[in-house]
Order: sequence, then C-alpha cells, then structure tokens
Amino acid sequence: MSTEQVLALFRRRDELLESLADINSRIVRATLDLGKAARAPAARGGTGKGGRRKWFERGEMLTLTKKLLVKPMAQADLVRALSNAKGYDKSLAAEDRTRFQSACYQAIAAAIEAKRILRDRQGKIALRKSA
Repeated sequence: MSTEQVLALFRRRDELLESLADINSRIVRATLDLGKAARAPAARGGTGKGGRRKWFERGEMLTLTKKLLVKPMAQADLVRALSNAKGYDKSLAAEDRTRFQSACYQAIAAAIEAKRILRDRQGKIALRKSA
C-alpha cells in the first residue's frame, strides 16, 4: 500500500467517525426528549397512565387527622373521614377511591411509625398527648 492510499483511508475513517459522533449526539438528544415527555405527567402530579398521584400535600394528612380525631376511632373510620374531608368520597372512580384509601392507610402507618399518632390497645387511632 502506498502512502497516498493509507492517508486516504485515514481521511475516510475520520469522516466516518465524525458521522458516527453526529448520529450518537442525535440519539442522545432524542432519548433526553423522550425522557422529558415521559416524565411530564408525573411531574405535574397528573393521573395519566403510570403517572404519580399526590393525594396529600406535605403535612396535610396530619393536619386533617388532628381536626378529625376528637376521640379515638378505627382506622377504617379515619380513612372514611379523610375521604369525606378531601371531597373524594363521591367524586372518585372506584379504582381511584381504592388507591386513595391505600394511600391513607400507608400515611396512617407512617404517622404511627413516626410517633405522630398512636394506636391504642383496642386498635383505635388516637392523637398523641404531645401532638
């Protein structure tokens, strides 16, 4: 092989590498754009397929619970009261109502674990004396 042929091959290789770099950058851009589009409903707190629902604002469940728990009550009664207070008792579809109830039970469990509220010996939920 002559020097001319080797140089021509190197030039061709450089051109191909530039083309490949361009294609890679377009792939990365397209992937990022798709990622932004897929996260958009979740970021808005939307209820699109796969979107994350945000049933309570930060601290809202405890605030409502403090207003609703005038005396100890069963967890199911507290969930119904929270649903009524939020206005979800009649406005949600059955599937979303079940999701909301699940979120309530999880929030109650988290509040008990964080010692914000307590479960008495009968299994009823009550406010802590210091809360």
